[in-house]
Amino acid sequence: MAVELYDEHEQSERVRTWIKEYGFSLVMGLVLAFAGIFGFRQWQDHQVGQRFLAAEHYDVIQRDLDANQLDTAEQQYQLMRDEVSRSAHVGMAGLLMAGAYVNDGRLEPAAQIYREILDDRNLSSLWPTATLRLARVLEAQGDVNEALRLLGGDVPAGYKGAWAELRGDLLMSQGQLDEARVAYQQALDNMTGQGGNRGMIQLKIDATGPGLAEDAT
Repeated sequence: MAVELYDEHEQSERVRTWIKEYGFSLVMGLVLAFAGIFGFRQWQDHQVGQRFLAAEHYDVIQRDLDANQLDTAEQQYQLMRDEVSRSAHVGMAGLLMAGAYVNDGRLEPAAQIYREILDDRNLSSLWPTATLRLARVLEAQGDVNEALRLLGGDVPAGYKGAWAELRGDLLMSQGQLDEARVAYQQALDNMTGQGGNRGMIQLKIDATGPGLAEDAT
């Protein structure tokens, strides 16, 4: 096996040649690697900061609403949407604000927030709650047909009881007693584990007409 031997001059020349050929690429590779690590850490820090900021906004809104300071909560909510618009906390704060609007008799702003939640794919976990609440608001606004349309289609898992009860209420308000009775029975059959008031639903079934509850199945 041949062994190549070099004197100090030859070795230094070979090193300089290697650095000239590959040194720039090596240095740039290291620079990009460190920049990537630094950039990723900056991104992580930014995300953590956004979560903390969103949680802080949410807490302030909740405290304002608990203190019946709706105007102040409105300002905080708008600031929150400006600063952390993509945070899930915005959706949860929206539910708080919409509920406060309903309690204050301001149905349209509440409906607008619920619709915004339903239009945001990042807030899909809140869609069932927003759908039920929007349907109630639409009912209060006298748009029962739109509320029923909103509840059409597939029912989210875990919400069959609440979905059916609300449909029963809407149908009952339109005088569709047979359809309401069926919906109430479905609600009663799916109320296990949902904390629903079975006694109240049974009263609603009975209210659809004497001796008709047996037909609900």
